[in-house]
Amino acid sequence: MSDTSRIQALLKLAHHPNTPQAEAESALAMASKLMQKHGYTDADVASDDIDETEVAVERVSIAGKYRVRRLSLLHAIAGIHSCVGYRDDDENNTCVMVLYGRLNDVFATKTLFAAAEALAIRSIPKGDRSWRVSWWKGFQRGIEEVLSVARRDYVEETPGAGLVLADRAARAQKEMRATAPPLRGTYSYVDTAQGAYKKGKEAGQRFGAAGRSFGTGVRGELQ
Repeated sequence: MSDTSRIQALLKLAHHPNTPQAEAESALAMASKLMQKHGYTDADVASDDIDETEVAVERVSIAGKYRVRRLSLLHAIAGIHSCVGYRDDDENNTCVMVLYGRLNDVFATKTLFAAAEALAIRSIPKGDRSWRVSWWKGFQRGIEEVLSVARRDYVEETPGAGLVLADRAARAQKEMRATAPPLRGTYSYVDTAQGAYKKGKEAGQRFGAAGRSFGTGVRGELQ
């Protein structure tokens, strides 16, 4: 079995509705590891049997320290990749986000989130909980800036891509409104002048895993 075929098989297993959550996460992690090892992008391993217009729904669970801030980071990355989502009821001290978007967009979101978390683990300095929460908020802002620039550059370099990406987000939003429970917004204040926020933002701005994560299927959708 070739590397791309193996990755496709792992992704198919990860996205199958009957695959247990733990097994799906393991398959996704292995697929992501193989893609990074061989330098593959979503386009390199895209399977012909994936419907590029279909909106998928996937639950992502986040446990451990700072899970609320990490969930917020996941949501931010999802939005930049034409996905939408909402926070569902927590399960056993685990935050749950329900994501809506194309399979490849959801996969890109989860892959970049894993890479961002790895950077955070290497970068976060010592400090009390309040200090680290502010650091996480700054880190998220830095990640958002890097990915937003990558998306803007991609749109500028690819005629018509902006309309395709906007349409993907609109379809995901429509599906979420049709199937999600009533949602309400939340507000979170952070003092951006605080040193912890600035250090977190600087760490997030070093994020270098954006790659070509926006482009899978765009040219086909333009034809």
